Amino acid sequence: MSETVESLLDGIIAAGKAQGLDQKAIVAKAGLGASTLSKAKAADDLRVSTLARLAAAVGLRVCLAPHEPTLDKLLSRRLFTDE
Repeated sequence: MSETVESLLDGIIAAGKAQGLDQKAIVAKAGLGASTLSKAKAADDLRVSTLARLAAAVGLRVCLAPHEPTLDKLLSRRLFTDE
């Protein structure tokens, strides 16, 4: 799975857990097949419509944001490291 897809799915799953939803409940709430999430995890790519439905099921939405390397480092507490 690509790093981007993995990160997006991890965020959706984490948001679901915060609401008391397991992965099966997220998929069911999104109106998708039971194997959707496991297939998405195994794939290198994911349809935007599937991602949007999973995100919406946990109160998130898919959007684009500018790439902000400094902000990324700040949020991950790596601003003053040599990474």
